[in-house]
Parts: sequence; structure tokens; C-alpha cells
Amino acid sequence: MKGEGEEGGAPEASEPGGAVSAAGVVGELRHILFQAPGREELLATGDQTPLFGAGVGLDSLSGVMLLREVHRRFGVDVAAEDLNLDALATLATLAAFIEERAG
Repeated sequence: MKGEGEEGGAPEASEPGGAVSAAGVVGELRHILFQAPGREELLATGDQTPLFGAGVGLDSLSGVMLLREVHRRFGVDVAAEDLNLDALATLATLAAFIEERAG
């Protein structure tokens, strides 16, 4: 598998000028979700798919990995800033949370 920034790697979330776009963040979040459990179907996850339960079905380990990668890639500490973790409802809510703080 190619790494970040290489051809076939994770999509870039930043627009020219350094701004973070929600669409780019969603693409990168899909890539993160795919890498954690190695489930290829997560690459096609819809923006409104719930991250927990019947949607993506994140367990506690993959949830922690997702939060770690979001912090590493975007500099946004979701767990510290969103005590109820409401931002983790769907890919769209998480992307909007990241865009608001990183953009």
C-alpha cells in the first residue's frame, strides 16, 4: 500500500493556501477508516453513515486509532475539544468539526 502523499495514498485534505476543506477531510477520513481495520468497503462510506453501530461499526480500538490519526494529521484533538464526542456521529459531522478547527 502506498503512503500518504504518494500516488494512490491518502487524499490531501488541504486546499491551496493551506485551508482545510470538508470534502478533502472526508476523503482522508475514509482512508484512515480503511487502514485501521483493513476493511476495503469503508473507502466507499457515505458522508452520513454513522461511525458507530450499524454504520461503520467502529469499536473502541479503531475509534481511538481514528482520533489519534485526526490529531496527527489535522492537529485537532477531538476528545479534548468535544467532551460528548458528538462530532463522531458521521463522517460529515467529523469533517465539519475538523474543518472548523483546522481551517
